[in-house]
Amino acid sequence: MPQEAQPKQTDFVASLAKGLEVLQCFNRDRPELTLSEVAEVTRITPAAARRSLLTLQELGFVTTNGRRFLLTPRVLRLSEAFLSSVSMQEVMQQFLQIAVDATGDSSSVAVLDGTEILYVASVSARRSYQLTPTIGTRYPAYCTSLGRAILAHSPAGLVDRALDPESLATLTEHTETDPARIREKLTEVRETGIAGVQDELAYGVVSVAVPILDRQGTAIGAVNCSTSPVRTTLPHMLASRAPILRDARDQISLALLQHPVLLHSVTGTRGLGHEGVAPE
Repeated sequence: MPQEAQPKQTDFVASLAKGLEVLQCFNRDRPELTLSEVAEVTRITPAAARRSLLTLQELGFVTTNGRRFLLTPRVLRLSEAFLSSVSMQEVMQQFLQIAVDATGDSSSVAVLDGTEILYVASVSARRSYQLTPTIGTRYPAYCTSLGRAILAHSPAGLVDRALDPESLATLTEHTETDPARIREKLTEVRETGIAGVQDELAYGVVSVAVPILDRQGTAIGAVNCSTSPVRTTLPHMLASRAPILRDARDQISLALLQHPVLLHSVTGTRGLGHEGVAPE
Protein backbone atom coordinates (compact mmCIF):
# COMPACT_ATOMS: atom_id res chain seq x y z
CA MET A 1 0.00 0.00 0.00
CA PRO A 2 1.35 3.47 -0.76
CA GLN A 3 2.32 5.39 2.31
CA GLU A 4 0.36 8.52 3.16
CA ALA A 5 2.16 11.66 2.08
CA GLN A 6 3.66 13.62 4.94
CA PRO A 7 3.07 17.39 4.97
CA LYS A 8 6.10 19.42 3.94
CA GLN A 9 7.31 22.49 5.76
CA THR A 10 6.39 24.48 2.65
CA ASP A 11 2.77 23.34 3.06
CA PHE A 12 2.50 25.22 6.36
CA VAL A 13 0.41 28.38 5.93
CA ALA A 14 1.79 30.83 8.50
CA SER A 15 -0.97 33.37 8.01
CA LEU A 16 -3.64 30.74 8.72
CA ALA A 17 -1.77 29.64 11.83
CA LYS A 18 -1.57 33.21 13.07
CA GLY A 19 -5.27 33.72 12.48
CA LEU A 20 -6.11 30.63 14.50
CA GLU A 21 -3.79 31.81 17.27
CA VAL A 22 -5.66 35.10 17.34
CA LEU A 23 -9.01 33.34 17.62
CA GLN A 24 -7.76 31.19 20.50
CA CYS A 25 -6.33 34.07 22.52
CA PHE A 26 -9.83 35.12 23.56
CA ASN A 27 -11.24 33.26 26.57
CA ARG A 28 -13.30 33.71 29.71
CA ASP A 29 -10.60 35.81 31.35
CA ARG A 30 -9.87 37.78 28.16
CA PRO A 31 -13.23 38.31 26.40
CA GLU A 32 -12.14 41.66 24.93
CA LEU A 33 -8.64 42.62 23.82
CA THR A 34 -6.97 45.57 22.17
CA LEU A 35 -4.71 45.08 19.17
CA SER A 36 -1.58 45.41 21.32
CA GLU A 37 -2.96 42.91 23.84
CA VAL A 38 -3.68 40.39 21.08
CA ALA A 39 -0.14 40.78 19.80
CA GLU A 40 1.26 40.30 23.29
CA VAL A 41 -0.82 37.21 24.08
CA THR A 42 -0.17 35.51 20.73
CA ARG A 43 3.47 36.65 20.52
CA ILE A 44 3.05 37.77 16.92
CA THR A 45 3.84 41.21 15.54
CA PRO A 46 1.23 43.96 15.87
CA ALA A 47 1.08 44.20 12.07
CA ALA A 48 0.33 40.48 11.72
CA ALA A 49 -2.18 40.64 14.57
CA ARG A 50 -3.92 43.58 12.89
CA ARG A 51 -4.18 41.76 9.55
CA SER A 52 -5.60 38.67 11.27
CA LEU A 53 -8.11 40.66 13.30
CA LEU A 54 -9.32 42.68 10.31
CA THR A 55 -9.67 39.52 8.23
CA LEU A 56 -11.61 37.78 10.99
CA GLN A 57 -13.76 40.89 11.38
CA GLU A 58 -14.51 40.93 7.66
CA LEU A 59 -15.51 37.25 7.87
CA GLY A 60 -17.79 37.94 10.82
CA PHE A 61 -15.85 36.01 13.47
CA VAL A 62 -14.69 39.13 15.34
CA THR A 63 -16.31 42.47 16.09
CA THR A 64 -15.21 45.60 17.94
CA ASN A 65 -16.26 47.52 21.01
CA GLY A 66 -14.43 50.81 20.70
CA ARG A 67 -10.74 49.93 20.49
CA ARG A 68 -11.30 46.41 21.80
CA PHE A 69 -11.93 43.27 19.77
CA LEU A 70 -14.21 40.40 20.80
CA LEU A 71 -15.53 37.18 19.28
CA THR A 72 -18.97 36.84 17.71
CA PRO A 73 -21.29 33.82 17.90
CA ARG A 74 -20.17 32.89 14.38
CA VAL A 75 -17.10 31.19 15.88
CA LEU A 76 -19.48 28.40 16.94
CA ARG A 77 -19.62 27.40 13.28
CA LEU A 78 -16.05 26.15 13.61
CA SER A 79 -17.14 23.51 16.12
CA GLU A 80 -20.58 22.83 14.67
CA ALA A 81 -19.37 20.32 12.09
CA PHE A 82 -17.24 18.50 14.65
CA LEU A 83 -20.00 18.31 17.25
CA SER A 84 -22.58 17.12 14.74
CA SER A 85 -20.40 14.49 13.07
CA VAL A 86 -18.39 13.30 16.08
CA SER A 87 -20.77 13.04 19.01
CA MET A 88 -18.55 11.98 21.89
CA GLN A 89 -21.28 12.99 24.31
CA GLU A 90 -23.77 10.67 22.63
CA VAL A 91 -21.40 7.70 22.67
CA MET A 92 -19.98 8.20 26.16
CA GLN A 93 -23.00 9.51 28.04
CA GLN A 94 -24.41 6.11 28.95
CA PHE A 95 -21.17 5.07 30.64
CA LEU A 96 -20.80 8.38 32.46
CA GLN A 97 -24.42 8.16 33.57
CA ILE A 98 -23.74 4.78 35.18
CA ALA A 99 -20.91 6.39 37.19
CA VAL A 100 -23.16 9.30 38.16
CA ASP A 101 -25.96 6.98 39.27
CA ALA A 102 -23.54 4.87 41.31
CA THR A 103 -21.81 7.76 43.07
CA GLY A 104 -24.00 10.86 42.98
CA ASP A 105 -20.97 12.70 41.55
CA SER A 106 -20.61 14.41 38.20
CA SER A 107 -18.57 12.46 35.65
CA SER A 108 -16.68 13.67 32.59
CA VAL A 109 -14.20 12.72 29.89
CA ALA A 110 -11.44 15.11 28.86
CA VAL A 111 -8.46 15.10 26.52
CA LEU A 112 -5.28 17.14 26.62
CA ASP A 113 -5.09 20.15 24.30
CA GLY A 114 -1.75 21.87 24.69
CA THR A 115 -1.29 22.32 28.43
CA GLU A 116 -5.02 22.32 29.19
CA ILE A 117 -7.66 19.66 29.56
CA LEU A 118 -10.63 19.96 27.20
CA TYR A 119 -13.95 18.43 28.21
CA VAL A 120 -15.46 16.32 25.40
CA ALA A 121 -18.29 14.60 27.32
CA SER A 122 -19.92 15.25 30.68
CA VAL A 123 -22.89 14.20 32.82
CA SER A 124 -23.67 16.41 35.82
CA ALA A 125 -25.12 15.28 39.11
CA ARG A 126 -28.47 16.75 40.10
CA ARG A 127 -26.87 18.55 43.01
CA SER A 128 -24.74 21.54 42.11
CA TYR A 129 -21.24 22.29 43.33
CA GLN A 130 -18.54 24.89 42.75
CA LEU A 131 -17.66 23.96 39.15
CA THR A 132 -20.02 22.51 36.56
CA PRO A 133 -18.01 21.93 33.36
CA THR A 134 -19.68 21.49 29.99
CA ILE A 135 -18.42 20.27 26.63
CA GLY A 136 -15.65 22.62 25.54
CA THR A 137 -14.70 23.72 29.06
CA ARG A 138 -10.95 24.08 29.58
CA TYR A 139 -8.88 23.99 32.75
CA PRO A 140 -5.12 23.83 33.39
CA ALA A 141 -3.88 20.25 33.37
CA TYR A 142 -1.40 20.55 36.25
CA CYS A 143 -4.01 21.16 38.97
CA THR A 144 -6.84 18.84 37.90
CA SER A 145 -7.34 15.12 38.41
CA LEU A 146 -8.11 14.65 34.71
CA GLY A 147 -4.94 16.51 33.76
CA ARG A 148 -2.71 14.60 36.13
CA ALA A 149 -4.19 11.26 35.05
CA ILE A 150 -3.25 12.15 31.47
CA LEU A 151 0.15 13.72 32.22
CA ALA A 152 1.19 10.69 34.28
CA HIS A 153 1.07 8.64 31.07
CA SER A 154 2.31 11.24 28.58
CA PRO A 155 5.66 11.80 26.80
CA ALA A 156 8.29 13.70 28.76
CA GLY A 157 8.30 16.68 26.41
CA LEU A 158 4.58 17.19 26.82
CA VAL A 159 4.89 16.99 30.61
CA ASP A 160 7.73 19.51 30.55
CA ARG A 161 5.55 22.02 28.69
CA ALA A 162 2.61 21.47 31.03
CA LEU A 163 4.83 21.99 34.07
CA ASP A 164 6.64 25.10 32.85
CA PRO A 165 7.08 27.07 36.11
CA GLU A 166 6.01 30.32 34.43
CA SER A 167 2.58 28.85 33.64
CA LEU A 168 1.84 27.30 37.06
CA ALA A 169 -0.49 29.82 38.66
CA THR A 170 -1.66 29.68 42.27
CA LEU A 171 -5.44 29.38 41.95
CA THR A 172 -6.12 28.61 45.63
CA GLU A 173 -3.96 28.29 48.72
CA HIS A 174 -3.93 24.53 48.05
CA THR A 175 -2.74 24.68 44.43
CA GLU A 176 0.53 22.79 43.98
CA THR A 177 2.83 24.88 41.78
CA ASP A 178 6.17 23.20 42.47
CA PRO A 179 7.05 21.19 39.31
CA ALA A 180 9.08 18.70 41.34
CA ARG A 181 6.19 18.01 43.71
CA ILE A 182 3.75 17.66 40.81
CA ARG A 183 6.11 15.17 39.16
CA GLU A 184 6.10 13.17 42.38
CA LYS A 185 2.31 13.14 42.27
CA LEU A 186 2.43 11.96 38.65
CA THR A 187 4.66 9.08 39.71
CA GLU A 188 2.09 8.14 42.35
CA VAL A 189 -0.62 8.22 39.69
CA ARG A 190 1.37 5.84 37.48
CA GLU A 191 1.78 3.48 40.43
CA THR A 192 -1.82 3.57 41.64
CA GLY A 193 -3.61 4.15 38.35
CA ILE A 194 -5.74 6.99 39.73
CA ALA A 195 -5.28 10.72 40.32
CA GLY A 196 -6.95 12.82 42.99
CA VAL A 197 -7.18 16.56 43.61
CA GLN A 198 -9.00 18.66 46.20
CA ASP A 199 -9.36 22.46 46.30
CA GLU A 200 -6.46 23.03 43.88
CA LEU A 201 -8.42 24.26 40.86
CA ALA A 202 -11.13 25.91 42.97
CA TYR A 203 -12.38 25.71 46.54
CA GLY A 204 -15.14 23.21 47.16
CA VAL A 205 -14.14 20.70 44.48
CA VAL A 206 -12.78 17.19 45.02
CA SER A 207 -12.13 15.00 42.01
CA VAL A 208 -10.54 11.68 41.04
CA ALA A 209 -9.70 10.40 37.54
CA VAL A 210 -8.27 7.40 35.70
CA PRO A 211 -6.49 7.57 32.32
CA ILE A 212 -7.71 6.16 29.02
CA LEU A 213 -4.63 4.56 27.47
CA ASP A 214 -3.59 3.49 23.99
CA ARG A 215 -1.84 0.19 23.23
CA GLN A 216 1.54 1.73 24.04
CA GLY A 217 0.40 2.91 27.47
CA THR A 218 0.14 6.58 26.50
CA ALA A 219 -2.88 8.50 27.73
CA ILE A 220 -5.31 9.74 25.10
CA GLY A 221 -7.76 11.07 27.69
CA ALA A 222 -9.18 10.48 31.15
CA VAL A 223 -12.51 9.97 32.91
CA ASN A 224 -13.32 11.43 36.32
CA CYS A 225 -15.80 11.76 39.15
CA SER A 226 -16.13 15.17 40.77
CA THR A 227 -18.16 16.48 43.69
CA SER A 228 -18.10 18.66 46.79
CA PRO A 229 -15.86 17.75 49.76
CA VAL A 230 -18.94 18.25 51.93
CA ARG A 231 -20.16 14.89 50.61
CA THR A 232 -16.96 12.89 50.88
CA THR A 233 -13.19 12.99 51.39
CA LEU A 234 -10.43 12.61 48.86
CA PRO A 235 -9.10 9.34 50.40
CA HIS A 236 -12.60 7.86 50.33
CA MET A 237 -13.09 8.92 46.72
CA LEU A 238 -9.78 7.38 45.67
CA ALA A 239 -10.82 4.06 47.18
CA SER A 240 -14.52 3.95 46.35
CA ARG A 241 -14.56 5.51 42.86
CA ALA A 242 -11.58 3.64 41.42
CA PRO A 243 -13.47 0.47 40.36
CA ILE A 244 -16.41 2.50 39.04
CA LEU A 245 -14.15 4.72 36.96
CA ARG A 246 -12.16 1.76 35.65
CA ASP A 247 -15.38 0.13 34.48
CA ALA A 248 -16.41 3.36 32.77
CA ARG A 249 -12.95 3.69 31.21
CA ASP A 250 -13.09 0.14 29.84
CA GLN A 251 -16.53 0.71 28.31
CA ILE A 252 -15.41 3.99 26.78
CA SER A 253 -12.32 2.29 25.35
CA LEU A 254 -14.51 -0.34 23.69
CA ALA A 255 -16.84 2.35 22.37
CA LEU A 256 -13.90 4.17 20.79
CA LEU A 257 -12.85 0.97 19.03
CA GLN A 258 -16.34 0.71 17.56
CA HIS A 259 -16.35 4.34 16.39
CA PRO A 260 -13.17 4.94 14.36
CA VAL A 261 -14.05 8.59 13.73
CA LEU A 262 -14.18 9.22 17.47
CA LEU A 263 -10.93 7.34 18.02
CA HIS A 264 -9.08 9.26 15.32
CA SER A 265 -10.45 12.52 16.70
CA VAL A 266 -9.35 11.74 20.25
CA THR A 267 -5.91 10.50 19.28
CA GLY A 268 -5.29 13.43 16.96
CA THR A 269 -2.12 12.97 14.92
CA ARG A 270 -0.91 9.83 16.66
CA GLY A 271 -2.35 7.62 13.93
CA LEU A 272 -3.17 4.75 16.27
CA GLY A 273 -5.66 3.16 13.91
CA HIS A 274 -8.53 0.95 14.94
CA GLU A 275 -6.47 -0.87 17.55
CA GLY A 276 -5.30 2.26 19.30
CA VAL A 277 -7.17 1.94 22.60
CA ALA A 278 -6.36 -0.66 25.19
CA PRO A 279 -9.25 -1.82 27.40
CA GLU A 280 -7.94 -3.09 30.72
